[in-house]
Amino acid sequence: MATATSKARCVSCGKEKAVMKCGGCLQDFCFNHMTDHRQELGKQLDEIEVTRDLFRQSLTEQSSKPQKHALMQQIDRWEHDSMNKIRKTAEEARQRLLKHTTEYFNGMEVKLNKLTDQLRESRQENDFIETDLQQWKQQLNLLKDELNKPSTITVTDDTTPLVTKICVSVAGKL
Repeated sequence: MATATSKARCVSCGKEKAVMKCGGCLQDFCFNHMTDHRQELGKQLDEIEVTRDLFRQSLTEQSSKPQKHALMQQIDRWEHDSMNKIRKTAEEARQRLLKHTTEYFNGMEVKLNKLTDQLRESRQENDFIETDLQQWKQQLNLLKDELNKPSTITVTDDTTPLVTKICVSVAGKL
């Protein structure tokens, strides 16, 4: 007596038929649906190839214009931001210096006017001697020195970094 053998079921239609096993997904398909399965795999391969072509185009563009790469643009932004910080800090320093030099020049003007009054009065009265001349000459030289190198105002470098240094690190190669 012959025994009935059961056929495997097609994963697509669910019918018991003669089937073929796909070597990739290991699922059973009838002959009709195996063709559909292979067409679907072909479509997926087409999509992968399109994605690969787009990637190749992007790689070619970036290779020919490396300055357009996002990392290069990050460096450009750092440079721009750093220069803006420096410009802003320099402008703030200029404004502070202008404020104090204006006050300083006013004080110098007062001292010069006092010396000028002494010189005029001495000339009008014809009342001066060599030691007076030496004293006035010394006062004038001190005023000139103070004008060129004020003792109360200095410009120095702050040791606190204004901008951070940018670094490029390369971890490994492809």
